[in-house]
Amino acid sequence: SNNTYEPTAESLGECFERNAEGMLKNMAIHELALLVSFYDVSVDNIDSVTADKDFSSMQTLKGPSGKDWTDFDKIKFTIKTKNGNEVSVQADRCGGDTSYATVTNTAGEELFRHSMPDEEDKANVSVLEAKYPGAMPYFFSQDPDYITVKDRVGNFCANGVEAEGIATIDIACETLKVAEYLVPVLQEQLK
Repeated sequence: SNNTYEPTAESLGECFERNAEGMLKNMAIHELALLVSFYDVSVDNIDSVTADKDFSSMQTLKGPSGKDWTDFDKIKFTIKTKNGNEVSVQADRCGGDTSYATVTNTAGEELFRHSMPDEEDKANVSVLEAKYPGAMPYFFSQDPDYITVKDRVGNFCANGVEAEGIATIDIACETLKVAEYLVPVLQEQLK
Protein backbone atom coordinates (compact mmCIF):
# COMPACT_ATOMS: atom_id res chain seq x y z
CA SER A 1 0.00 0.00 0.00
CA ASN A 2 1.35 3.42 -0.95
CA ASN A 3 0.40 7.08 -0.68
CA THR A 4 1.98 10.12 -2.28
CA TYR A 5 2.90 12.40 0.61
CA GLU A 6 6.13 14.32 0.30
CA PRO A 7 8.91 12.89 2.52
CA THR A 8 9.13 16.11 4.55
CA ALA A 9 8.35 16.87 8.19
CA GLU A 10 5.71 19.40 7.09
CA SER A 11 3.88 17.02 4.73
CA LEU A 12 4.05 14.00 7.03
CA GLY A 13 3.22 16.07 10.12
CA GLU A 14 0.03 17.23 8.38
CA CYS A 15 -0.69 13.61 7.41
CA PHE A 16 -0.13 12.33 10.97
CA GLU A 17 -2.46 14.98 12.40
CA ARG A 18 -5.21 14.58 9.80
CA ASN A 19 -5.03 10.79 10.11
CA ALA A 20 -4.61 10.77 13.89
CA GLU A 21 -5.95 7.22 14.17
CA GLY A 22 -2.57 6.13 12.78
CA MET A 23 -1.33 4.36 9.68
CA LEU A 24 -2.52 0.89 10.67
CA LYS A 25 -6.11 2.03 11.26
CA ASN A 26 -6.11 4.32 8.24
CA MET A 27 -3.95 3.50 5.26
CA ALA A 28 -3.11 -0.14 6.04
CA ILE A 29 -6.51 -1.13 7.44
CA HIS A 30 -7.48 -2.59 4.06
CA GLU A 31 -4.49 -4.94 4.05
CA LEU A 32 -5.23 -5.96 7.64
CA ALA A 33 -8.82 -6.76 6.64
CA LEU A 34 -7.45 -9.08 3.94
CA LEU A 35 -5.29 -10.82 6.56
CA VAL A 36 -8.32 -11.29 8.82
CA SER A 37 -10.49 -12.47 5.89
CA PHE A 38 -8.11 -14.81 4.09
CA TYR A 39 -5.15 -15.69 6.37
CA ASP A 40 -6.94 -16.45 9.64
CA VAL A 41 -5.24 -13.55 11.40
CA SER A 42 -6.90 -12.56 14.66
CA VAL A 43 -5.55 -11.22 17.94
CA ASP A 44 -6.12 -14.66 19.50
CA ASN A 45 -4.33 -16.45 16.65
CA ILE A 46 -1.21 -14.26 16.31
CA ASP A 47 1.87 -16.19 17.34
CA SER A 48 4.48 -13.54 16.47
CA VAL A 49 4.92 -10.16 14.83
CA THR A 50 8.26 -9.07 13.41
CA ALA A 51 8.92 -5.57 12.13
CA ASP A 52 11.32 -5.15 9.23
CA LYS A 53 13.56 -2.58 10.90
CA ASP A 54 15.50 -1.86 7.70
CA PHE A 55 12.37 -0.72 5.86
CA SER A 56 10.19 0.66 8.65
CA SER A 57 10.24 4.18 10.05
CA MET A 58 8.37 5.75 12.95
CA GLN A 59 8.58 9.51 13.55
CA THR A 60 7.24 12.14 15.92
CA LEU A 61 6.38 15.29 13.95
CA LYS A 62 4.51 18.53 14.52
CA GLY A 63 1.16 18.85 12.78
CA PRO A 64 -0.39 22.12 11.59
CA SER A 65 -1.82 22.68 15.10
CA GLY A 66 1.69 22.61 16.59
CA LYS A 67 0.95 19.38 18.46
CA ASP A 68 3.36 16.43 18.20
CA TRP A 69 2.10 13.26 16.48
CA THR A 70 3.86 9.89 16.41
CA ASP A 71 3.14 7.42 13.65
CA PHE A 72 4.75 5.21 11.05
CA ASP A 73 5.61 6.93 7.80
CA LYS A 74 6.43 3.47 6.44
CA ILE A 75 6.07 0.03 7.94
CA LYS A 76 6.74 -3.54 6.95
CA PHE A 77 6.04 -6.49 9.21
CA THR A 78 5.40 -10.22 9.16
CA ILE A 79 2.73 -11.98 11.18
CA LYS A 80 2.96 -15.68 11.97
CA THR A 81 -0.22 -17.33 13.21
CA LYS A 82 -0.56 -20.20 15.66
CA ASN A 83 -1.86 -22.41 12.84
CA GLY A 84 1.22 -21.80 10.67
CA ASN A 85 0.19 -19.01 8.31
CA GLU A 86 2.79 -16.36 7.56
CA VAL A 87 1.89 -13.08 5.88
CA SER A 88 3.59 -9.71 5.46
CA VAL A 89 2.29 -6.17 5.03
CA GLN A 90 4.22 -3.19 3.68
CA ALA A 91 2.91 0.38 3.57
CA ASP A 92 4.64 3.65 2.72
CA ARG A 93 3.08 7.11 3.08
CA CYS A 94 5.57 8.46 0.52
CA GLY A 95 5.68 5.41 -1.76
CA GLY A 96 3.95 6.83 -4.83
CA ASP A 97 0.72 6.04 -6.61
CA THR A 98 1.21 2.35 -7.39
CA SER A 99 0.29 -0.35 -4.89
CA TYR A 100 0.76 -4.05 -5.37
CA ALA A 101 0.14 -7.39 -3.73
CA THR A 102 2.23 -10.49 -4.18
CA VAL A 103 1.78 -14.08 -3.15
CA THR A 104 4.89 -16.21 -2.73
CA ASN A 105 5.47 -19.81 -1.80
CA THR A 106 7.60 -20.91 1.16
CA ALA A 107 10.73 -20.70 -1.03
CA GLY A 108 10.00 -17.03 -1.70
CA GLU A 109 9.09 -17.57 -5.36
CA GLU A 110 6.42 -15.18 -6.60
CA LEU A 111 3.23 -17.00 -7.56
CA PHE A 112 0.97 -14.01 -8.18
CA ARG A 113 1.23 -10.22 -8.43
CA HIS A 114 -1.44 -7.57 -8.86
CA SER A 115 -0.67 -3.89 -9.28
CA MET A 116 -3.02 -0.98 -8.84
CA PRO A 117 -3.73 1.12 -10.77
CA ASP A 118 -3.67 -0.99 -13.91
CA GLU A 119 -3.68 0.53 -17.42
CA GLU A 120 -7.47 0.94 -17.49
CA ASP A 121 -7.43 2.60 -14.05
CA LYS A 122 -4.63 4.98 -15.17
CA ALA A 123 -6.84 6.31 -17.98
CA ASN A 124 -9.63 6.91 -15.46
CA VAL A 125 -7.18 8.60 -13.06
CA SER A 126 -6.33 11.25 -15.66
CA VAL A 127 -10.01 12.05 -16.16
CA LEU A 128 -10.70 12.25 -12.42
CA GLU A 129 -7.60 14.38 -11.71
CA ALA A 130 -8.87 16.98 -14.17
CA LYS A 131 -12.40 16.82 -12.76
CA TYR A 132 -11.38 16.96 -9.06
CA PRO A 133 -8.08 18.85 -8.76
CA GLY A 134 -6.50 18.71 -5.32
CA ALA A 135 -8.15 15.48 -4.16
CA MET A 136 -5.93 12.75 -2.72
CA PRO A 137 -4.48 10.71 -5.63
CA TYR A 138 -5.46 7.34 -4.12
CA PHE A 139 -9.14 8.28 -4.48
CA PHE A 140 -8.68 8.34 -8.24
CA SER A 141 -7.00 4.95 -8.57
CA GLN A 142 -9.52 3.33 -6.21
CA ASP A 143 -12.59 4.97 -7.79
CA PRO A 144 -13.86 1.81 -9.55
CA ASP A 145 -13.53 -0.16 -6.31
CA TYR A 146 -15.44 2.49 -4.34
CA ILE A 147 -18.25 2.32 -6.91
CA THR A 148 -18.39 -1.49 -6.64
CA VAL A 149 -18.54 -1.36 -2.84
CA LYS A 150 -21.28 1.30 -2.89
CA ASP A 151 -23.31 -0.66 -5.45
CA ARG A 152 -23.09 -3.92 -3.49
CA VAL A 153 -23.85 -2.37 -0.11
CA GLY A 154 -26.66 -0.28 -1.60
CA ASN A 155 -28.13 -3.40 -3.23
CA PHE A 156 -28.01 -5.16 0.13
CA CYS A 157 -29.76 -2.27 1.89
CA ALA A 158 -32.40 -1.84 -0.82
CA ASN A 159 -32.99 -5.45 -1.85
CA GLY A 160 -31.43 -7.73 0.77
CA VAL A 161 -28.94 -9.17 -1.76
CA GLU A 162 -25.77 -10.31 0.01
CA ALA A 163 -22.90 -7.86 -0.50
CA GLU A 164 -20.55 -10.48 -1.90
CA GLY A 165 -16.83 -9.80 -1.46
CA ILE A 166 -17.41 -7.03 1.10
CA ALA A 167 -15.99 -7.28 4.61
CA THR A 168 -18.64 -7.98 7.24
CA ILE A 169 -18.97 -6.02 10.46
CA ASP A 170 -17.36 -8.98 12.27
CA ILE A 171 -14.33 -8.80 9.96
CA ALA A 172 -14.19 -5.03 10.46
CA CYS A 173 -14.27 -5.37 14.26
CA GLU A 174 -11.56 -8.05 14.28
CA THR A 175 -9.47 -5.98 11.88
CA LEU A 176 -9.60 -3.01 14.26
CA LYS A 177 -8.64 -5.31 17.14
CA VAL A 178 -5.64 -6.56 15.14
CA ALA A 179 -4.60 -2.97 14.35
CA GLU A 180 -4.89 -2.00 18.04
CA TYR A 181 -2.79 -5.04 18.98
CA LEU A 182 -0.11 -4.36 16.37
CA VAL A 183 0.56 -0.67 17.04
CA PRO A 184 2.28 -1.00 20.44
CA VAL A 185 4.06 -4.22 19.39
CA LEU A 186 5.54 -2.54 16.31
CA GLN A 187 6.28 0.72 18.13
CA GLU A 188 8.26 -1.20 20.76
CA GLN A 189 10.26 -3.04 18.09
CA LEU A 190 11.09 0.22 16.29
CA LYS A 191 12.27 2.23 19.32
